[in-house]
Amino acid sequence: MYIVYYDSGTTNTRAYLIKDGRIAGRLERQVGARNSALMQDNAVLVRELRDMFDALLEDAHIYNEEVAHIYLSGMISSPSGLVEVEHLPVPVDWKKLRNSIVCHEEERFFQRMLEIIPGIKTVPYDAQVVPETADRVNMMRGEEIEVFGVLRGNPVLEQGRGVLILPGSHTQAVLLEDGCIKDISSNITGELFKAVVSETILGASVAGEEEWEIDEEMVCLGANNAHIHGFNRALYILRILDLFTEATLNQRRSYLEGVLNTGVMDAVMEAFGLKGMVNPAGQGRCPVISLAVAGDRIQQTIYHGLCRKVYPGFHMIAVCPDKDMPFSVSGLLRILGNADTP
Repeated sequence: MYIVYYDSGTTNTRAYLIKDGRIAGRLERQVGARNSALMQDNAVLVRELRDMFDALLEDAHIYNEEVAHIYLSGMISSPSGLVEVEHLPVPVDWKKLRNSIVCHEEERFFQRMLEIIPGIKTVPYDAQVVPETADRVNMMRGEEIEVFGVLRGNPVLEQGRGVLILPGSHTQAVLLEDGCIKDISSNITGELFKAVVSETILGASVAGEEEWEIDEEMVCLGANNAHIHGFNRALYILRILDLFTEATLNQRRSYLEGVLNTGVMDAVMEAFGLKGMVNPAGQGRCPVISLAVAGDRIQQTIYHGLCRKVYPGFHMIAVCPDKDMPFSVSGLLRILGNADTP
């Protein structure tokens, strides 16, 4: 039997046909919770999901009856998705996530049971949040299953304490203890980067055809300037680097990455109580803990530079994405017990 899995975000949805733990087919379309929100009707999203389902089956020459389960994760569980499912409070391990899957009978388009994997959050179900305590709330929809996909391929991260960073439009950082998600720090980075380069004059200082290469020293300069001068001034210095110095295009790009991503690391240090980590050899007030970045080579180099000089209490562990097995699919297989059926 087969399973179908949807990784559905705000603007894009990826669908996978899985057989015996392997991807037998895949499809991606530019449709997500944003479409439902704009139309104030989720039919536009669910109809497209069904169309993707039919396309996967047609390409594989199989029938609906041969699909044992349909799983969904991400923004599909948001108010603008298929059906709202409340976030699951931390701590969360893969077994708790599996046992919290919500079954939803979708009658309009699929006319069968859909199984929705919930997101997770850092406050209890009954928490009353006021403006003064909003800084304690972190949440994710979709990244939680990626976390367990990363752990499935990197078992060293399941030993002791560690931090895993998942870069993206909203960069998520999770505190892990023996493979269990204990805490989350949610940040805007990718969207902020896009806004800076597309909507401000600073975009001219990082524009060019040259392939991106990260200069770790310039990453650290950006981070240090953000700490000394504040975020706004540190950003403006990028323009000064362009107009008054010999800094190369990739040095300026690296500087900008340092300004933006040091905020993620500062949030991690604060949220996870790690400010005491000061010594790269583990001889400070706290021992060194592992840090992994589930991103591409550029992202890993950015954080390697930050950890080497600005945040030396971390020991970087390389995580290599597999283009043939996305972290989300690997995470689904993990919570299902590494098989194609639970």
